[in-house]
Amino acid sequence: MAGTSAARIPLTVVGGFLGAGKTTLLNHVLSASRRRAAVLVNDFGPIDIDAGLIAQRADEVIRLANGCVCCSMAGGLDDALARVLALDPPPEWIVIEASGVSDPGRIAQVGMCDPLLQLEGVVVLVDAANVQALAADPLLSDTVARQLRAADLLVLNKTDLATPEALAQVSAWLRDVTQGAAMVEAREGRVDLRCLSGEAMPGASAHRCAHAGCGHASHAVAMSDPEPDHPFQSWLWEAPGMLDADRLTGQLRQMPRHLLRAKGWVRTDRHGLVLVQWAGRRVRYDTQAAPPEGLGAAGLVFIGLRDAIDPRQVSALLAPATAA
Repeated sequence: MAGTSAARIPLTVVGGFLGAGKTTLLNHVLSASRRRAAVLVNDFGPIDIDAGLIAQRADEVIRLANGCVCCSMAGGLDDALARVLALDPPPEWIVIEASGVSDPGRIAQVGMCDPLLQLEGVVVLVDAANVQALAADPLLSDTVARQLRAADLLVLNKTDLATPEALAQVSAWLRDVTQGAAMVEAREGRVDLRCLSGEAMPGASAHRCAHAGCGHASHAVAMSDPEPDHPFQSWLWEAPGMLDADRLTGQLRQMPRHLLRAKGWVRTDRHGLVLVQWAGRRVRYDTQAAPPEGLGAAGLVFIGLRDAIDPRQVSALLAPATAA
């Protein structure tokens, strides 16, 4: 491992108004995460952890048999983070629950300032049947608006309670309010965790794909998917060479709304070889990250809604990013 920068832990902030479904999502993270997740919650009470999963319970931390932990923020966010960062082994992913009336964007500032953390994004759950009524309430409108504007990814929940027509209308409204934030629908109160954490985009993905005969130059390559029943697809865009950082940033911000995330190693005129992460309206160049050993083709792995995105469209949008 090359220095402390290689040990930065991905951080996701989960927000949404009261009743949007955050607890269901957090339970899903604890039971189904393929990485050692640490979920920081306001109260253990609402978290329904299967007794068979609990390996140890002490003070404000519950350790699970699958390696995940649940930590109460009763003593404050700083204290909770200190507890989970001191765990041995440390978590591989930290998820912070924002209270139902708080601004998740402010909590996300933690991930931008702490050198041990790497902010993956802000996920905001939305009650499809009630969000517009909440936003129209004079007493709640400011809170709801701040939450929605903070989102890198919107999870449209409780879709079974809305008609197809109402669902289409609220989706269009949310796109307008958030200026096109990425959006996915939850299935029975759950969403594919790889959408939240970037887990489907490890640095080794491009390496595996490149050695599988993916080809050359700048193009999109479909990647194998072990769970074909989920609504997402991922593929590798191979960078053609040196990229113009400013143009790359601008083109990523113009990506279609059905694209959710991108992550990978590329060479830019400003950074050299650098880890790039994109979600929602945020493009980040992580100059402190060390490239994995045996890194193959330089490029970005994209995640988007299945059958909603043509990878060739992505390649065309990124073509202007090539440095002169």
